[in-house]
Amino acid sequence: MSPANESAGERVLIDDRPHIAFVFTQMWRQIVVMLLAWGLLRWVGMLTAQLVYVQLSWVPLAILALRFMLGLIDWLARQHILTETRVIARSGIIRRVQVELPLARVQHSMLVKPFGERLMGLGSIGLTTAGTGGVDLVWRGVEHPERVLETIRQQVQRMAQDGSGRQVTPVIGIVGGIGAGKSTVARVFEQLGCVISDSDACVRDLLQRDAVKARLRGWWGSQVFAPDGSIDRSAVARIVFESEAERRRLEGYIHPLVHEDRQRTIATAREQGAEGVIVDAPLLFEAGVDSECDAIVFVDTPREIRLSRVKKTRDWDETELDRRENAQLTLEQKRKRSDYVVSNNGLPDELHGRVSRVLSSIQKDLRLRHTGD
Repeated sequence: MSPANESAGERVLIDDRPHIAFVFTQMWRQIVVMLLAWGLLRWVGMLTAQLVYVQLSWVPLAILALRFMLGLIDWLARQHILTETRVIARSGIIRRVQVELPLARVQHSMLVKPFGERLMGLGSIGLTTAGTGGVDLVWRGVEHPERVLETIRQQVQRMAQDGSGRQVTPVIGIVGGIGAGKSTVARVFEQLGCVISDSDACVRDLLQRDAVKARLRGWWGSQVFAPDGSIDRSAVARIVFESEAERRRLEGYIHPLVHEDRQRTIATAREQGAEGVIVDAPLLFEAGVDSECDAIVFVDTPREIRLSRVKKTRDWDETELDRRENAQLTLEQKRKRSDYVVSNNGLPDELHGRVSRVLSSIQKDLRLRHTGD
């Protein structure tokens, strides 16, 4: 699938890979070491008149040739893509890796020129987002890096404002413990003018599609279907819970479809001038969906309230709640990786005020962030 088709209506501005000199910039140290080893072995062979050293002198060259082939394959696997809304970096020889950042969430951009790249007139571009402690995406071995970085910065600035100069609609992810009331908080955001992107609801809709049913039947047969022909989600859950390979296969198929639906929701919300887009997705951090968000809100709810809720709505006891939560990031990790905290103690009036203040802060912070860029 071409990058232009990855998101409906998305125009590709840059679709390139590192300069071919990138291969040499990554292995210049090996080149120096292996050539020295080759020269040393040849010199010892001539000095001692022993043919074995002359023969061994070809080993460093063979290692260097192998390293060059691996570097060439790595170069072919890398791809730099800039669209009107996203920056994408692809790499990986055996395992394909794609790192993707929405332009609206880019906070800082930088240009670094390691020694090898500087010798070749190249550079590496790094991008960071709010709420992270390091570089989130890197383009390596970029030709004319200053010009490319300026293009990215112009697109980031363009995403900061629409044609009337107003702030773009922020994308807000919601996380918290099981039973914390994330959906309740999402509905409050909706009352304040936001649009909800509900991943669970999207998955339910996807499971009703004939193409998805056919794919799952081809994988697992009739065991995952109810008598009425619908997909039995509990049967699917049992399969993916017992097999890591099956879980990854299902996620590899479903997650891109959910991503496309979420991007359509965000695009429509921005066109309509919504106050925000609320991403209500289970395992938001674990699935990497946080990279699509401008801000993350942690819903802080006392454990006794959460336990009471899951007992009433899901018939879980304390052991089951602990088992489920132990399979996720800890609450402390979620809190640390979040940008804002909303306390949900079960009182609707208080919750509405807290969510309203958080939404105002997110909009203000995002406006200041883009002004600073």
